[in-house]
Amino acid sequence: MGLLTKKDPCAICGGKVKAIFPWKIDGQLVCNDCHGVTDLPDGVEKKMTVEDFRAYMTFREENVQRKNQFEISKKIDFGWLDTKFLFDFKNHFLCMDKNLDKTIFEGKQIKSFVIREDDTPLFEGDANGLRRYISTVPERARALAPQLEQYRMHLELERERERLRREHGDDTYHSGILFDIPEPFKQFVIEIQFEHPYWDSFHADMGGPTFDNSNPYVDDYLCSYEEKTKVMGDLAMSFMKVAFPDAPARTIDPTSGGSTAGTASAPVDSVNEIKRYKALLDQGIITEEEFNAKKRQLMGI
Repeated sequence: MGLLTKKDPCAICGGKVKAIFPWKIDGQLVCNDCHGVTDLPDGVEKKMTVEDFRAYMTFREENVQRKNQFEISKKIDFGWLDTKFLFDFKNHFLCMDKNLDKTIFEGKQIKSFVIREDDTPLFEGDANGLRRYISTVPERARALAPQLEQYRMHLELERERERLRREHGDDTYHSGILFDIPEPFKQFVIEIQFEHPYWDSFHADMGGPTFDNSNPYVDDYLCSYEEKTKVMGDLAMSFMKVAFPDAPARTIDPTSGGSTAGTASAPVDSVNEIKRYKALLDQGIITEEEFNAKKRQLMGI
């Protein structure tokens, strides 16, 4: 069929379709106006019949109504130039688009969510409540301090050697030291499970903090980690406000199996436990009131 050959009308409205690269649904031509802007999981549109797409057009009109009702309560960037989470706490809406042009989810359509450090849960939320896990990342990062110190020493020695060679006119020497100390984890991952006519799940990820390979220090890494985990905590609390506003929250220590809302457990080292909860406070995962309450409990006050 040539470019100037007359095309069939739109299978939905009977109107004119564009001449070059027209839209098709189930092999039938669809005009620009009817096709519009879609926001569907990969592969869904290719499986739709024309009737399926008509139903989606109705859903899209309803989505515009939700956009008009949307009152932005909170904006959270999940990484630079990456997913933007917009929350409407009043109407219990969620949208992953700064302009509200994508699908707007109702809180009741969210079944559960999890925020992980690689494969390890940091937050989990559903109708049963929010579980906040004490991360082992700070402990694992501090364990790398000797390796980082050794690397800095070697790097400084190589820099001094390079300086001396350049003083003697040798400009060909370059340090061969490579930074090969892996961070405790690579990325934060978020997954949301939906009960929705078109979306089963949503996935996004954001790179975790990294060592400065020219001058790596654990404290710098932990400072960056604390900033990012505060964003994760803010994100988790916002999901709960939209989807499960009345659900309880509890903190879980995966190393002991203990929980602030669990049953009694074996005696623990109170000092170490207080340190763990202080780390959780510093990460922004629990509030100061929760920390003080746990501290009094551990001290028997």
